[in-house]
Amino acid sequence: PIKNPEAERRLEQARNDNRSLAQFGEYRDPLFDYVGFLGGSDFEPHVVDKGNNQKQLEMTLGMKDYRPQEIKVSVKNNELIVQGEHQHKDANRSERSFFFKSTTLPPGTQVDHLQSHLTADGQLKIEAPFVEHKEAPKSIEGQKH
Repeated sequence: PIKNPEAERRLEQARNDNRSLAQFGEYRDPLFDYVGFLGGSDFEPHVVDKGNNQKQLEMTLGMKDYRPQEIKVSVKNNELIVQGEHQHKDANRSERSFFFKSTTLPPGTQVDHLQSHLTADGQLKIEAPFVEHKEAPKSIEGQKH
């Protein structure tokens, strides 16, 4: 197995930091790996309070050499996918580089309203409204017919 000390450090930090889980609300989906989402991803996710009872999930990804038209952001089955293809040509050589990152978004992310833009310093900012559960998710086996 490939060791990734940076990812392991972030996972450990997320496990120890219960405040980081609190940003997803009091009632979190027991099936979703919030710690892995926070600590194991390159997206640096966090939930921001936008006031007026609105929350937003914000993520940032470094895409230094890419132009906006070379980046594709898509969501399928709550899986956020960022793909990039960068081409560089000059008199002597031609170069192509590819980029692929994905992460599963937490329950409550309003993927229909997901927006992304590239900042001047080469950061891809991805934002989506986030609605936290107002009550504990009901377990399926506990329901009576």
